[in-house]
Amino acid sequence: MPEKEVSPEVDLSTVLGYIATKDLTTTEQKIIVLGNLGYSNKQMAKICATNEDVIKTLKSKAKKGGAHGRRNKSKPARNKR
Repeated sequence: MPEKEVSPEVDLSTVLGYIATKDLTTTEQKIIVLGNLGYSNKQMAKICATNEDVIKTLKSKAKKGGAHGRRNKSKPARNKR
């Protein structure tokens, strides 16, 4: 009697996440899209092939002004008279 093929369970939401982010090149771009679609950090980590700590760090950096840290909050130069 032939053995049954065992296929891994496919999570449709994960597949859709891959599709939604397939053309994006950076993890930062992917987590923005996935976050807007309501994915959890765990799901984002799986789709981006990383771990949840990386996702949390990137989300925190994005809130602070992007992947390079805080926004440039320098004051405009004042006119000297």
